[in-house]
Order: sequence, then structure tokens, then C-alpha cells
Amino acid sequence: MDALVLTCDHDGRLRALHRLGAGLPGLTGKPGTPFPALFGPDAVAGALDLFSGLRKAGRALDHPVPSRLDPAGVLHVSGLCDAEGMVLAVTPAPGGLPALMEALDALNPRLARRLAPIGAAVPKPEITTADALFDEMTLLNNELANVQRALAKANAELAASNEQKNRLMGMLAHDLRTPLQVVVGFAELLEQRLDGRLEAAERACLERIRESSLSMRHMVEDALSLAALQAGRLRLTRRPTDLAALVRRNVSMNRVLAEGKCIIIELSVPERPLPMAEIDPAKLDQLLNNLLSNAVKYSDRGGRVRVALSEAAGEEGGRVRLRVSDGGRGIPPAELAQLFQPFARTGRLGTEGEGTVGLGLYICRSIVEGHGGRITADSAPGRGSTFTVDLPLVASSP
Repeated sequence: MDALVLTCDHDGRLRALHRLGAGLPGLTGKPGTPFPALFGPDAVAGALDLFSGLRKAGRALDHPVPSRLDPAGVLHVSGLCDAEGMVLAVTPAPGGLPALMEALDALNPRLARRLAPIGAAVPKPEITTADALFDEMTLLNNELANVQRALAKANAELAASNEQKNRLMGMLAHDLRTPLQVVVGFAELLEQRLDGRLEAAERACLERIRESSLSMRHMVEDALSLAALQAGRLRLTRRPTDLAALVRRNVSMNRVLAEGKCIIIELSVPERPLPMAEIDPAKLDQLLNNLLSNAVKYSDRGGRVRVALSEAAGEEGGRVRLRVSDGGRGIPPAELAQLFQPFARTGRLGTEGEGTVGLGLYICRSIVEGHGGRITADSAPGRGSTFTVDLPLVASSP
């Protein structure tokens, strides 16, 4: 190894300089030179601290002395005072004294014996026995088991809290749905009974009641579906359904919402009857409600929304395709990728400031995939949006 051993008198004046290996080339001096001066002008203060400590305590171990003479910028000095004076071991890195002692023992045994008391003060590395290692591993295993138990308890409490939240959410949504249906029903009844006798303002009030009630009913249905999805209980009640009739009925109902913004909903269905579809009609109604309410929300006043139902040609087993298109603001590409995630929100409000909680399209995707189908979105800012739903006519085998 490369190191130096300095022998000095009691006043710290150099007597001899002993090099080990290449020594420390920048560190040199003549006999009689105070050893702090050997470390360079910039290091005199740190070396004087070392000298003062040696005079008081009698020894030093790995004392750092900042010095530009070393590439690392610091040297480490160990030393002691004895009857003959001072002896200092200088190494370029801390912890180098044991290796220096070993090399010095072969080159200068007498000097090695002088340094032996300071070498004995170097702490010996602890040797971990197999029993100590086993005890430590046992302790760590016990701590890990305790943490796992605490985590399992926290998970159980979280699951119970989540289940309670889902039940409460479902109860609230269910209890809201019934009175909303009553409100919509009586609004329609009043409109029928008083047809021809209503003033324009009165008819507008009834339309507003129906429009707001339908909008709230959509939100309630979404809340119920979200609770069911989070609890893993979104079940489909499939039965043979005339999908064209379902779409006509749903479009007719949503025209009430569209009329509030003077938006026309155009419907295109095949002239020849489509095969009966094995679907859950209530869930498909909810799917259409969400797609149409979004189309109306993001369309400008006086615009058009197009709904097209067709049979997908050439598909094995038979499929139908439903498209809902609008000419509204469109969706930026960065938001398009997250569109069907729960609580994903577009950065833009509706054309008249309508907001959203970001659940409708997530629920649409869950309903479509539950039927074995696929939903996609094609959109860009300034050219509107088209949502395409492909559904099998016959339910796939479980």
C-alpha cells in the first residue's frame, strides 16, 4: 500500500520520513520541519489541530486533515506520543492503519512496535456467528409476521368499509329512483290530460320537469351500476329483445333532453326486422342514455346527433352495430386513451357549461363487455365524436 510513517520529537519536528509503497509523493520535508507544514499551506490549520490533540490525548485515530497534496483532497492521520516523541501514520483513506501495520511489520519491525498501541485501538470487525444470524432472522420473521397481521386487519377493515359504502350508495340510489319515476310519469300524464289547454310557458315548465327528472334518473342508474361494479355484482338479465324497438323508444325519450338545446336526434334503423337479440334491455337502455346524453351535452345548440343501428355483415353468429355521432367539440387525443376509465373527465365542459362525474362511459364499457361486445370512440377536436358499439345477437356460452 502507499502510505507514510513520520517520526517526530515531542515538539512535532520531523526526525524521519518512512515511505511504504510509493509513499505520498506530494508529502515531503526535511528533518527539523514542523510536521504540520508537510501537509501544505492550506492544511496547516487542520494539522495544528491534530498536533494539539496528540499533545492532550496522547493518540489520534484516522484524524482527517484537508490537503490539496492528495487527489481526494484529504489525508487521514493516526498517531501517538510515547517516550521517544511522536509517531504518525498517514494514509490516503480512512481505515488504512491495519494494512499499514502489516506492511510496516515486514519493513521496519521496531517502528511497527512503536505503532502497535494505536493499532490495538482499531475496532475489530464483528464476526457474526450462525446462532446470532439465526436469532436476527427469527426476530425479522416475527416482525414481518406482525406487519402482515396488521396489514390483513387493515385490509379486512377497508373491505368492510368499502362494502358498507357500496350498500349505502345502492340504497340511496334505489330509494331515489322510485320517486323520480313518479315525477316523470305525472309530468307526462299532465301533458296528455291538458293537451291543447297549456300555454307555451306552462308547457315549457312541464318539459323542464321531465328533462331534469330524466337527467337525474340517468345519474341514479349510473350510481347503482357503479356500486354493483365495485362490489363485483353487475349481473345481466338477458332475454330476447327487439333491439330496434328499444333504440326507437330510447331515442324518443332522449329527444326531450335534446329539445332543451334545440338539438335534433336523427335515427336510422334497418327497414327489414333485425333478429331478436339476447340482451339485458334495462342495461342497453342505460348504455344509450349515457351515449345520447353525452352527445347532447357536447353538441352546440341547434346541432344534430345521429343514431344508427345496423346488422354487421359477414360476422359469424350475427352481430349488430350501434353508432352515436355528434358534431360537437370533440375529444383531445391525450384524453381519448383514458376515456373509458372510471372518473375520467374530459378537460372541457359541455357547450352550455354542463359538467360530468366521469362515470357514464366507464359504465357503458362494462355493460358492452358484459354482453361480449366492444365499444370504441373516434374523435378529434373540432370534428365531433362517434361511439361505436358492436354486440353479438346471441349470448355467448359461459
